[in-house]
Order: sequence, then C-alpha cells, then structure tokens
Amino acid sequence: MVAEYIQPQELVQRLREPHPPLIVDVRIGQIGQIPGALHVPVLDLEDKPRDWDRDQDVVVFCQFGKGASEYAAEVLEEQGFRRVWKLAGGMDGWSQYLAGLAPK
Repeated sequence: MVAEYIQPQELVQRLREPHPPLIVDVRIGQIGQIPGALHVPVLDLEDKPRDWDRDQDVVVFCQFGKGASEYAAEVLEEQGFRRVWKLAGGMDGWSQYLAGLAPK
C-alpha cells in the first residue's frame, strides 16, 4: 500500500469520530501543533519501531506535507502499518485551513 493524502478538512472530521486516527508530527522542530499529536521526529521512527497498533489509522505530518511525511509513511508501512495517511500541505496546510474557519 502506498500512503495517500488526507485533506485537513477530512482530518478535522476524523478527529471527531469515536476512534480518531493517531496523529504523528514527524518534524524535527515544532512550530504550531495539532491537538493530540505525538511528536516523533522522522529519523526516530526508523531507529526505533513503535509498538502502536498496526491496524490503527495513522496520519503523519511535517511542515509542508512533502519530504519528511512521505518518508515517515514509507517507514511505517515497511514496519507493517496498514492504514497510513499523509496530511496534505502539512502543518502549513492545517494552519491555513483553520485560519479560513476562524471568525473574521
């Protein structure tokens, strides 16, 4: 399986479900945050496999939704995770989406 992208608006909906996905921030440094996200820098994922449920939905994100999250998704899939998504636009996309929802 090749991880697909999930849009910020879909992730907002998924976070409201009874069994929301595990959110993993793979950035080295953090500017901004998604509530409830775990911070596991991308290189740490490869060095130390996680004991998370391999059947759980996992959404990874980096700053822009490209390099680090793509690599993190590949690493997790190689470790046997079956349901991995990459957040489209990363933290930037998330912040822009939320800014559009904020009252003006």
